[in-house]
Amino acid sequence: MDHDRAQATDAPTQIAPVMTLTGIEKSYGPVHVLKGVDLTLRRGEVHALLGENGAGKSTLMKIIFGIEQPDAGAIELDFLGRIKIDSPRAALALGIGLVSQELSLVPQLDVAQNIFLGKTDATRFVPRKHYRLEAAKILAELAPHIRVDSRVEALGMADRQLVEISRTLARGGRIIAFDEPTSSLTPAERDNLFRVIARLKEAGKVIVYISHRMKEIREICDSVTVLRDGCVIVSGNIGRYSEDELNNLIAGRQLSEEIAARPISAVQLDGPVSLEVKGLTSERIRDVDFRLQQGEIFGFAGLVGSGRSAIMRALFGMDAITGGEIHVDGKPVAIDKPVAAIRAGIALIPEDRRGHAIVPMMDIEQNFGLANYHHFTRGGFILGRKRKAEIRRMAADMHIRPDNIATQLRNLSGGNQQKVVIARWLATGARIFLFDEPTRGIDVGAKSEIYALLRNLAAAGATVLVVSSELPELLMLCNRIGVVVAGQMVRTLSNDGRLNEEVLMKYAALENVS
Repeated sequence: MDHDRAQATDAPTQIAPVMTLTGIEKSYGPVHVLKGVDLTLRRGEVHALLGENGAGKSTLMKIIFGIEQPDAGAIELDFLGRIKIDSPRAALALGIGLVSQELSLVPQLDVAQNIFLGKTDATRFVPRKHYRLEAAKILAELAPHIRVDSRVEALGMADRQLVEISRTLARGGRIIAFDEPTSSLTPAERDNLFRVIARLKEAGKVIVYISHRMKEIREICDSVTVLRDGCVIVSGNIGRYSEDELNNLIAGRQLSEEIAARPISAVQLDGPVSLEVKGLTSERIRDVDFRLQQGEIFGFAGLVGSGRSAIMRALFGMDAITGGEIHVDGKPVAIDKPVAAIRAGIALIPEDRRGHAIVPMMDIEQNFGLANYHHFTRGGFILGRKRKAEIRRMAADMHIRPDNIATQLRNLSGGNQQKVVIARWLATGARIFLFDEPTRGIDVGAKSEIYALLRNLAAAGATVLVVSSELPELLMLCNRIGVVVAGQMVRTLSNDGRLNEEVLMKYAALENVS
């Protein structure tokens, strides 16, 4: 069926809407971000808001939360009629809260102070004891394990999210939006968050849920709206659509075959060994052994904190190696810092792109050149014409959008930022690529392109190592998968078609390593 640019909706439900957005428009200069968007949110409903990076989701949330103002359109609340939300403080006063990846808490203040921050009348003194009593009442059902006098900076990400939710509830919260809330959570923390969302739903709250993780969307959401290029493509009951249909609606093309291509089994690979690790040991890992061939994609599975990323950090010289050997193309190499890894042909694409891989305020060309200084200089001068030609060629080959190399990286989607980082390392001549959570925070369309890039690297003879918390991702990409527990690799499993998530979790959940 043809959903392209057609707004499909279910028959009207008997539940009256709590908030209705009609004809929302928003432009930034010549860029038309939202094009007449309609959205209806109902009591006791978890509503998924889906779309690729740049589809308009974040802009719509900023408008609902008062961070941005629409150029046209109307917002209505059930008990007030048409309203204007001119600031986040006004949104909170209306019971509208946003739990985003970048929380708005003050780390130096305690839990109670954060919950009531900005709510009090500045003309009168209210004892701290009063705040803590009120905060304790709110947390009693939501998160009784959190102490109201704990400083927020001492809390983990999951508990900080619960404090953010409590902050909204303290203002009579009725609408709570979650933007990629599980990106930094362990499976247990994620399950607890889902239980909290279920209780909020039972209490009649409206939940808006934004995520690129389709399994989560199918698990907890009742309805869905898909945005593409600033337009509503479909909106209705989520049960109407299969996972493949939603993925295709989000991207505007058929993605199932692009994403789900299975790797050939490691036993079929017969290339020379490119990377051999013997007894690799650092502060966080011990006695890690593996041998990888050219053209192989090798995955690391394990729980958060198991040591998967620590293996990558040691290989790239970010963590001091206290024991073991590393051989590249059959020759021993000493890697004591990242520059030594780069010289050995090893590249790291880290989990935290913004913190460790890119400079958001620099443009595409400048970010591309960060690890390639010696390739594009002569006598201390940058060969600007040569560098521009190379990044333009690679941007075209890798479909980096926008293709204007003077665009600042902060204005690119997560998937396109990732492509710029990969292009940078390709230009260094790297042949061993370490990918730590390569698709975190990336939409489904960009995921398929990243998967294709990894597969193409392997097909060209590179060796690719992947850490991912998404087990289906490892199963789709990897020839073999090593399971890491408490800093040790306890099993190496061939992805022969019989390997599945249950087997990986069985080994990943081992508590004791012999």
